[in-house]
Amino acid sequence: MPDLPDPSKPLEVTPQQHDTTSKLQPLRKKAPLTNSTPLTFHYEPSADGVDENLVIFFHGLGDKITPGFTSLAKKLNLPQSATCCIQAPTPVPYLNEEAWQWYPSFDLLTGEQLGPDRPERMLQMKQTVRPALVKLLQHFIQYCGFSADRIILFGFSQGGSVALDVAAFGGINLKAIISIGGYLMEESQNVVPKTSPLTTRVFVLHGAKDYTVVPKIAKDKFKYIERVFGKANTGLHIVEGMGGGMPNSETGWRPIMTFFADVLEYRNVALENMTDVFEVKQ
Repeated sequence: MPDLPDPSKPLEVTPQQHDTTSKLQPLRKKAPLTNSTPLTFHYEPSADGVDENLVIFFHGLGDKITPGFTSLAKKLNLPQSATCCIQAPTPVPYLNEEAWQWYPSFDLLTGEQLGPDRPERMLQMKQTVRPALVKLLQHFIQYCGFSADRIILFGFSQGGSVALDVAAFGGINLKAIISIGGYLMEESQNVVPKTSPLTTRVFVLHGAKDYTVVPKIAKDKFKYIERVFGKANTGLHIVEGMGGGMPNSETGWRPIMTFFADVLEYRNVALENMTDVFEVKQ
């Protein structure tokens, strides 16, 4: 039982001076420098003026950051969350329109999609993509002032695989990952995470009508994510009626927004700015 005040003794109430130069972290974080990584990115501070969280978006194969993902980051309007959309480093060959890939995905002679037996996929991940992303994450932490446990990665398809890869093998324990139809690359199955234990939470969303990766295969792929991040930190949600693309209905977006609500951190700015604070002694 805690010690209770003696009712026979008077309380001493002293108003506390409000320190406008307190040691609290600034509401705005520094914007990242464009030369902090060789990757192209688009950063936006939080619309509500408090950069407590950072959500980083990774597009899928054959896409680019504008207009789709920069628009998505804005439409989500996540509270107290700055956003950063990163573009994959390599153009998809032989296409007339602008399209990007995170690692080599097509055979240059036949045009067929490359599988895990092709070493150039993981070679680019290990030598180029993963180091560049780790460098950018360290820049966000050390220069901009974000905490690693306030950083969330959001990836679609191939972008989800990349987000999972850097979270698993980049050596930084992040807050969470949301992956839509993306799984860890098969080539990394024998790689040991640099950070142990991993505390990063993982949420994977998959369409029940995804005929490229059918739900049965998705569940098998998800077992590898469970082994790396731990069953307690991971969850797979199969959405009925959803195909292999991004969610386009409330049924698909509701579980994502519920997960965001669970992992985002909130700063009580109003309480920090209160001046009528008193110290009570007996």
